[in-house]
Amino acid sequence: MISLRMVGTEVSALGAAALSIPLRFVVERDRFDPGSPYPTPVVLVHGLFGDPTNFLLLRRYLAGHGMRNFAAFSYPPRFDYQRLAPRLGDLIDTICLATGAPEVDLVGHSLGGLIARYLVEMPRPSRVRRLVTLGAPYFATPLPPEELAIFAAGDPFIPPPHPIYGPHSAARQRGGRVVVVPECGHWGLLIHPTVLREAATFLAFPGSTLELAEAPLALDAAS
Repeated sequence: MISLRMVGTEVSALGAAALSIPLRFVVERDRFDPGSPYPTPVVLVHGLFGDPTNFLLLRRYLAGHGMRNFAAFSYPPRFDYQRLAPRLGDLIDTICLATGAPEVDLVGHSLGGLIARYLVEMPRPSRVRRLVTLGAPYFATPLPPEELAIFAAGDPFIPPPHPIYGPHSAARQRGGRVVVVPECGHWGLLIHPTVLREAATFLAFPGSTLELAEAPLALDAAS
């Protein structure tokens, strides 16, 4: 059901995405900080017709919780995610070589999440520690164990999978996790407080605890 809150979040997310595009050159000049509390680089993969600046709010949130090393994988509008995934893998190899990091974390929105997931499931040595997908298309296969898949309950483009019969149901999981955010749409996944908190917690090093200022928000599964 569409609510005014969800519409407001979508409008805010689209407006922020449009206004932040001029900042893309600043975003791409980030430097890696080996002294960061969480030094694993976070590689951000935007969606179709998206831009690296779509993740500005998420970057700021993660940086505020100790994750300050970022890189972006950008690509022109195209649907052949199978060909884009190896290019993402090459970028990850370059990042690991340049920083000395043994692996990276991936965050992908929409088609970017599909590209990232396809890379993780390719028959090649993986340098991906954890994967967060936001409203990513899905098929009949279960999630890889290193993935947190976040869906918006009000997403008209990528509806959340059925919690019982869908490919991401608990009975079919290989270890991955699904979160469905209520009163949120496709673009709202980039700025929703629940998404920011869930992503930060999932990307934190094993055994760590993030001190989050926001009160917990309820999550529910699509029916």
